[in-house]
Amino acid sequence: MRIPDRNIRIAVTGVGIICAIGRNRKEVWQSIRESRAGVTKMTRFPGETFPTDIAAEVTPDLDALLPVRKREAKRFSRTDKLAVIAAAEALGCANGSGAGLVAKPLPLDRAVVVTGTSTGGLLEGEDYYFRRIVRGRRRAPASRVLQQPTSSPSDAVARVFGAGGGVVSNATACASGGAAIGIAADYLRSHHADVAIAGGADALCRLTYSGFNVLQAVDASPCAPFSAERKGITLGEGAAYLVLERWDDAIARGAQILAELAGYGATCDAYHPTAPCEDGRGAAEAMCAAMAEGHLEAASVDYINAHGTGTALNDSAETRAIITAVGTATPVSSSKSFFGHTLGAAGGIEAAVTVLALTEQLAPPTLRLESSAPDCTLDYIPGTPRPLAMRNALSNTFGFGGSNVALLFRRAGA
Repeated sequence: MRIPDRNIRIAVTGVGIICAIGRNRKEVWQSIRESRAGVTKMTRFPGETFPTDIAAEVTPDLDALLPVRKREAKRFSRTDKLAVIAAAEALGCANGSGAGLVAKPLPLDRAVVVTGTSTGGLLEGEDYYFRRIVRGRRRAPASRVLQQPTSSPSDAVARVFGAGGGVVSNATACASGGAAIGIAADYLRSHHADVAIAGGADALCRLTYSGFNVLQAVDASPCAPFSAERKGITLGEGAAYLVLERWDDAIARGAQILAELAGYGATCDAYHPTAPCEDGRGAAEAMCAAMAEGHLEAASVDYINAHGTGTALNDSAETRAIITAVGTATPVSSSKSFFGHTLGAAGGIEAAVTVLALTEQLAPPTLRLESSAPDCTLDYIPGTPRPLAMRNALSNTFGFGGSNVALLFRRAGA
């Protein structure tokens, strides 16, 4: 295997996103500008009861947004559909669609698709099981089971867009989407691929919704990260992809560069199956590794898009990690307060939001934060977006098992 060349710069040339606050990056950013969240009463599982009844669902008709025929769409799981919609926007952005640019087309025959997901098509597997129990074997199409594997979203994106450079599916819990972007950068730096379509996708399903309720980790009200009143997470769904290229290749292609992926850090707490290490040491090490790869001093980090789940343990551990890694002066916010915790998709969606924040020079707020918890002692940007001169921004994503990922993005031209 070829060793990645760390001297190769990685350009972000495309962003695509769909989640509870928008069908595309324009709608998502408008919701953030207006401090408008997407958390409502859940409709996904009618007639079924759970201790909580809210979620950040994607409500538009996904089939109407897909760039494929209905016959092809029937082969997709809900997670596949979210992935394809987000990837289509990212690729359109990278190819200059609607931007008045004249860029050479992406060499998709050399494009790798790297997707982080935690459930894949598990919703369809659940549907198959319930149909078989209730309606009998003949009324339960086996094709639903074929949509279940976690490899399915990457396969669907590659198939729809003709990405011939390989597919990778990463399942490291809620750090999956962030890890996928870091892995994709290494594919480019080692010349295993010339383009990467990287991010995360996850749909709501019964297992995750009921499982987090059993863990008593879900807030009955919309989540309030870092707040003294926080009681847990709000579950969401969605997808986001970045198109990554080697910097020199993007320049030669005539692409618009949105940001640079300047660093990637990944660690493991090796501490507990679900709880983070209380001192946040693994998360701090991931941030330090990302900064080291980007040759950046801690004082030069201008903004942090936090993991910020809204649980007592995660918020306090992340606060300690940030203090250890960068100190107390850097503004921080949790965009999960807008679109919930999207599990395996979180790292992709929040990386996309971080890139948009850099391009717009506007830091997203943390909604519903009226007073910080005693153990949350940073500047969490409450309430409304903050104009902020940002050159470097970190995007944190942490997961069960102690998986920690930090991505360092740098403003294009900075």
